[in-house]
Amino acid sequence: MTVRDKKDSRRNEIIDAALQVFSRKDYQDATISEITKLAGISEATLYEYFEGKEDLLFAIPGKITDESIEFVQQILPFIRGVEGKIRALVQKYLTVCQENPEYTSLVMLQLKTNIKFRSTEAFEIIRKGARILLNCIKEGIRDGTLRSDTDPYLTRAMILGTIEHICTRWRLMGGPADVSSYTDRIVDSVLHGTMALRDDRDISMHIRFGDEKEITLRRDDGNTAGNDSGDHKP
Repeated sequence: MTVRDKKDSRRNEIIDAALQVFSRKDYQDATISEITKLAGISEATLYEYFEGKEDLLFAIPGKITDESIEFVQQILPFIRGVEGKIRALVQKYLTVCQENPEYTSLVMLQLKTNIKFRSTEAFEIIRKGARILLNCIKEGIRDGTLRSDTDPYLTRAMILGTIEHICTRWRLMGGPADVSSYTDRIVDSVLHGTMALRDDRDISMHIRFGDEKEITLRRDDGNTAGNDSGDHKP
């Protein structure tokens, strides 16, 4: 292991310890000594990596989010279709929250309302993840998967807002037990009103003219055909 690898490993150990401490008590009540004791280091060592408690707090979401973005960027090129990509992104958001409950509590309950956090490098990493989702929505508008009048920013806000609501409720109230199971319901509910109608969709209409005749009109691949399903009466 190189010197750089050792420093990165130690930094991550400090972040993991801080996450556990911050998740057990409010940020204001947590102390540097508690974090260093859990990490098995001295306070002097901690200050070699972080300026203080707030700097450490802001570093936590950057680590986990950066790892998630790296994973997403590796798999998205192999997923066909915009809807599939959006579904994969929502699944990843929910899975990260499910597998990292302390992280979810910290971000949703403490950092979201911290104005200073918005000027940090970690917040920019979170925005990077949100831009990936936005770009997928814009791609869907360009290729006709989504309606041309779809507002990509509003659609993204609806998706992320729903995810935040579900995850916040999960941490505050203990349910739902499996937040990742909401993937299809979130995507289907939000995209239902934005999906473009396809000309190649089969549409059938059954028309009865009194008691005399019934015909079926079917549009298949853009073509209209009539089918006489009744007999003429004399």
